[in-house]
Amino acid sequence: MAATYEDTIESVTITGDFFLEPPEARANLERVIEGQPTETSKQELVDAIKTIDARLIGFSADHLAEAVRKAVNQ
Repeated sequence: MAATYEDTIESVTITGDFFLEPPEARANLERVIEGQPTETSKQELVDAIKTIDARLIGFSADHLAEAVRKAVNQ
């Protein structure tokens, strides 16, 4: 997970050992995270991630939201 941010999350790249169905859903997941305020709660991120029509294999919306929060808080 890589993220750039100031007051909002400007850019996100999701990487790692996981699968998505459909594979092109990764770009949609990145887009739903981008633009979120840096103070967005984990639950708000989970809710946003769950709006994407994708099957996450090897990780969950909760895992992804946690990774985003960790990247922003570093």
